[in-house]
Amino acid sequence: MLRNLQSQARYLFREDEFARHTGREPGGPASQMALQRLSRAGRIVLAQKNAARWLIVPPEQAHYGAPPVDWWLDDLMRDQEPAYYLALLSAARFWGSSHYAYQATQVMVSRPRRPLAVGKLRVEFVVKKALGDTPVVHERTKMARMRISTREATVLDLIRHQNTVGGLEAVARIAHDLLPKMTSVGVRDAVRALNQVPAVQRFGFVLDQLGGGRLADTVASWLHQQRRSVQPLVTPRDDQATMHLVDGKWAIEYTSNQHELLKEMRG
Repeated sequence: MLRNLQSQARYLFREDEFARHTGREPGGPASQMALQRLSRAGRIVLAQKNAARWLIVPPEQAHYGAPPVDWWLDDLMRDQEPAYYLALLSAARFWGSSHYAYQATQVMVSRPRRPLAVGKLRVEFVVKKALGDTPVVHERTKMARMRISTREATVLDLIRHQNTVGGLEAVARIAHDLLPKMTSVGVRDAVRALNQVPAVQRFGFVLDQLGGGRLADTVASWLHQQRRSVQPLVTPRDDQATMHLVDGKWAIEYTSNQHELLKEMRG
């Protein structure tokens, strides 16, 4: 059975599926014993206990104790959280910005889920209420397809979660990398889908400061119809900083150090 699944570029299987294909009773002792033998031999590893799902471990991946996450993430999430998507630093890495060697794979979901630890791999889940509205692409990686936030939605998500992804500098570096291939349509769709004014204000300010004036204009057009109040660029506000400045166009409060950082990124 394992060879048959691998020939289909599949690495994740359910316990009941294993039993049926091997002529055993689902949940029965014979099936359980066979799975445990394969597990002890390092040929499979348990990916999820509830509605048990197992992963095939190819010999070349034995050191990690599991195949790469992008080989099986879609198979795992498709029926549990169909609107999931690869997000934040993991999405940025997919799009070619990999300054930060974050060890876990970050996945956006609609409700809290415990992290997965499979072999040496770790998957972290981040909750987003309007998950299904986020613009995504369906991209094929080496072994499987996967849902990934668009470049524009990735940067907007990073701005919302800046405190957990390395701060303003990390967000600015990634935004600078992705900027050349971002589009006005992509920005418009990401902003409309999120529909959170404070985050969009920060998004427009960062794009503007990094030299993405045309994209920033798209953000400004959306904000023109919204009620705004002055928002700090970085949350929580740095009350110890000196020289707080306010950008009137975006209603964003920032410090001279933050301005210098973005200016340096722009080059």
